[in-house]
Amino acid sequence: MKIQTAAIAALLLAFSGGTANAGERIADPFARADASFSRYPLNLPTTPQAIGRLINGDVCGEEEGIDCEWEDETGVRHVVVGNDVLAIKAVDVAMLGNRHIAALNIGTARQRADVLAKVRAFLPEIAIDCLEPGKAGEGKGVASCGGSFDNGGWIKLLFGPTGRLTSARVDAFQIN
Repeated sequence: MKIQTAAIAALLLAFSGGTANAGERIADPFARADASFSRYPLNLPTTPQAIGRLINGDVCGEEEGIDCEWEDETGVRHVVVGNDVLAIKAVDVAMLGNRHIAALNIGTARQRADVLAKVRAFLPEIAIDCLEPGKAGEGKGVASCGGSFDNGGWIKLLFGPTGRLTSARVDAFQIN
């Protein structure tokens, strides 16, 4: 899980001041996806308390075998593992309702075709494939769409039985 100094510098530059301004585009697709969820960079140590509130109670961490999840002011969940390394960012769409979702440039799209069009336009470098319900392994009626980045990270979008988005996430690395 070593990160080279140049990569850290690039990520810090990409995340300084939060997400990119509307006219700017982060060149690295993983950094772009990461920044779209929140200003806290994945795959780097963080101060979890700076993110927001701990949402899975007082008992979490390596000793308990439960990953610590911190929610920021916009409703994005941040999974912190090991030595306070940020591993996953996720959005539970039901919690946000019809509000704008900055993550992956989803905006107010909720139906599968609309969401995939937005995400593919936001990350044209990434091939996004889908597994239909019954093959996705995500539960009855749930379809899963996602794509991988060159650094080993990936995104995943889940759609319920009606084709409506239920969650979106970006993972920096496999945590289990």
